[in-house]
Amino acid sequence: MQVQTPSPTTAHWPSNAPTAATQQGTRVELVWPDGETRSVNTTWLRDNCVCDACRITQTGEHRYFLGQHEQIPAATAVSLDAGALLIDWSDGHSSRFAPDDFARITYVAARAHHPIKLWSDNFLPERFEYAAVVNDHATREAFMAATMRDGMSLITEMGSESGECIRFLEKIGVPIRDTPFDRLHDVYFHADGYNVAHTDEPLPPHNDFASYHWPPSGQLLHMLVNEVEGGDWVNVDGFRVLHEIQQTEPEAIDVLARVAVAFREHSDTAESWARAPLVRRNSKGEIIGIRFSNQLMQPIDPCDPDLEAFYEAYHLLARAVNDPANQIQFRGHGGTMQVLHAHRILHARRGFDGSSGSRHLQDTYFEFDDVRSLHALTTGEAR
Repeated sequence: MQVQTPSPTTAHWPSNAPTAATQQGTRVELVWPDGETRSVNTTWLRDNCVCDACRITQTGEHRYFLGQHEQIPAATAVSLDAGALLIDWSDGHSSRFAPDDFARITYVAARAHHPIKLWSDNFLPERFEYAAVVNDHATREAFMAATMRDGMSLITEMGSESGECIRFLEKIGVPIRDTPFDRLHDVYFHADGYNVAHTDEPLPPHNDFASYHWPPSGQLLHMLVNEVEGGDWVNVDGFRVLHEIQQTEPEAIDVLARVAVAFREHSDTAESWARAPLVRRNSKGEIIGIRFSNQLMQPIDPCDPDLEAFYEAYHLLARAVNDPANQIQFRGHGGTMQVLHAHRILHARRGFDGSSGSRHLQDTYFEFDDVRSLHALTTGEAR
């Protein structure tokens, strides 16, 4: 599976001054003392002019708007002045790019999400002690990096106080993603629950709220009490599973990324319903999301021409997430919390004996982009 990484053409832009600049049609050729050459599109240069007239100096945002012109402005003159690139434009504007301007702008252009790592056969999630994540800068940074890389981590020594998962998000500065069901979802065995999670039945691997067009991309599962027989936690790296299918049955991934399926969750007071493919890809074809929930998936039109192809692909995926070789299993002890990138990691539960003791779990949701942003601010990446 492809993962997003900085483009090598922009990741290492020279910070020293070029020695020559010539215009070649709609491109400017820049040459550095060591002979390195870069060819830059003139429209890009006009759109990224760094002067105060083209940028809002208070905020750093774009002021210049390409759409104000009937025709894209052309470069009419190109020269160097003490290493700075000077360009005159057909709209009457003039731009000046210092060498460090190029290095700064292209750093932003090359910036990508934190790289992910697919799980190995012996993967174990990293564990972080609650107080250290909340109180220690370096531990919090390591926790965020591990969660972005692996898609999950564990917080230990959380205690068993109700609402602690919400307070954890508040303390590290990550907003909560509310839903009309429960801001803080209590999961325990009871006869009138609206969801299979409230039974003692096993739960196959899934991500929550597949019934939203944009399901919550982050989830916390905090085990308060666990005294029952059975009920182990199970997790699957959905990206690894999709990567392995891609290697042998690429057409199956195409089907799963193309055919939309309906999902529904409902209670007496709320409903969520969405129709979307099980695999989400970006414009480069990179897999960036999995949507999987056996319990919430709704019937497909039996006359849909894609029905047979979908079920063949779905069977491959369902078998893969159900394969113990693709799963990790461990007991969720009281005071332990899972932190999940919920568009990547599927979670599950083995069945348990509901009469053998107490089992109480609380979960809540957030957006994983807020973890990425917090990490970028913490490390200085968001400069």
